[in-house]
Amino acid sequence: MSKSVDSFNLYKVSEAMLDNPFMACVVVDEHGIIRFINQAYLEWLHKDRNEVMEKHILEVTPHSKLPEVLRSGKSDPLDLWTVNDRETIITRYPLIKDEQTIGAVGQTIFLDKAGAKILMKKLQTMEKEYETVSEVLVQSPYLIYVIVDKAGSITFMNQTYLHLLGMKKEDVVGKHILDITPHSKLPEVLRTGDIHEIDTWTVNGRDTIITRTPIIKDGEITGAVGRSLFLDMSQAKMLINKLQETAKELNYYREEFRQLYQARWQFDDLIGVNPEFTMVKSMAQQLAHTRSTILITGESGTGKELFAQSIHNQGGQEGPFVRVNCAALPENLLESELFGYEEGAFTGAKKGGKPGKFELAKGGTIFLDEIGDMPIGMQTKLLSVLQERVIERVGGTNPISIKVRVIAASNRDLEKMVAKQEFREDLYYRLNVVRLHIPPLRERMEDIPLLVNYLMAGINTHLNANVMHISNEALHMLQNYNWPGNVRELQNLLERAINLASLKQAACLEVQHFPSLTGEALPPAVSENGRTTLNDSVQRLEKELIEQTLKSTNYNKSQTAKELGINKSVLYSKMRKYGLFD
Repeated sequence: MSKSVDSFNLYKVSEAMLDNPFMACVVVDEHGIIRFINQAYLEWLHKDRNEVMEKHILEVTPHSKLPEVLRSGKSDPLDLWTVNDRETIITRYPLIKDEQTIGAVGQTIFLDKAGAKILMKKLQTMEKEYETVSEVLVQSPYLIYVIVDKAGSITFMNQTYLHLLGMKKEDVVGKHILDITPHSKLPEVLRTGDIHEIDTWTVNGRDTIITRTPIIKDGEITGAVGRSLFLDMSQAKMLINKLQETAKELNYYREEFRQLYQARWQFDDLIGVNPEFTMVKSMAQQLAHTRSTILITGESGTGKELFAQSIHNQGGQEGPFVRVNCAALPENLLESELFGYEEGAFTGAKKGGKPGKFELAKGGTIFLDEIGDMPIGMQTKLLSVLQERVIERVGGTNPISIKVRVIAASNRDLEKMVAKQEFREDLYYRLNVVRLHIPPLRERMEDIPLLVNYLMAGINTHLNANVMHISNEALHMLQNYNWPGNVRELQNLLERAINLASLKQAACLEVQHFPSLTGEALPPAVSENGRTTLNDSVQRLEKELIEQTLKSTNYNKSQTAKELGINKSVLYSKMRKYGLFD
């Protein structure tokens, strides 16, 4: 066995001191191989001891800086460190014997009263092993340690404390603590057995924060430990400032995230008096207060996402509303988008990995739009997630529990797809816990006047226009149209009509402002100087062609892309560009 491995037999006391749930610790040898890791760190990593022991530190924590400490032989400054969304302050330092670096330690530096009690129990059987620590334990310039026996005689003092006192090891070991530091309170700890959770202490004019803990064996006090939390107050202030800056950045990104995944629509935005529509709306309002999985069906453009957002908002979930378009993403990217990935999972994977949509939706709602277009292979994995409520990132091994509401939507007949074995039957029944079917616009013509008034107000605000009225003839024409594109098509036609009316400085929409319904040709696109531009004309023609093809295929995106001779992802990009989504 090598010298570095032998040296780790000297760590029995350090293991006892650090194996508590309030102080994570890992020790590696000179090759970066893990020789000790305490239970607190294992729990943070969600791993068992046999999964990490004898492994290289970078296999367990890919961003560890302990290899840098091994290379430099220098202690690392106090640093913020995050493990599985838990943030702590950590110190790293080399282990040195005979002027050679034989390993390195990474440990958190906070210890509270509960942790101190656990530490005290761990030390009960270690009284005779104090001396073994002195060669290698805790050589960090940011921490001071001193251990005394039951008589108050010093059995160990680390190099940092010795340096502050201006003394050598032989000057202090064996001496009574009051001979070295006359105002020490360790004798009081020996006398009372009390834990001094936090206290200020001055060493040669430098203020530090210290904790003191008794060592108990067989019910008797056999020693005491004094340990600093900060070397001096300036470092504490530095860390406080750093934490405050980090908190500001975190709040900024949290707000950015909230804005990105915010549900805008409320039930008040769902306009209609049609009996079937109001019944679906009432059912959705009741379901909002449950955690049941919901399947929303209906033709394209009927407002399935508006219903999903309204359910999320009324349900009062604290988490975000995260939308996933299952048809827009290529099959090879869908899994990593849904479940996330670890660093190195595939070529091009981001450093540090990336959380998936299920993780991002924690405490909120994930909306799986166009679920009928999800590939069969992904349906199997989604079924497992819905059953177990646990995901694994691509390239990862750690299960991640999820607490998220699932709302799925489809404009396809899933029952027919099940019969044709195009959609998993067990997934269909898992999703179809509660079903909301939104009627198409052609079956609720009595709602068109209400929808027109509501939509025109929003469009005028968006366009900064002032076309607030519609003639009876134009409204009658809208009520006699079949609306294959449903409410989305109505909104697009109204926006186009308001643009045309604004160009002619009209304040009321007339029949001629709806040329696509009357068969009239649209006026050509013109630039600011009054001339038609090629780019505008091409874009206008492209938009019209996509809209017509969508209508002819009943808004089946796959069929539309096929007929247009373009990739489905290109179609989605152009639909987004021209505002052809909800």
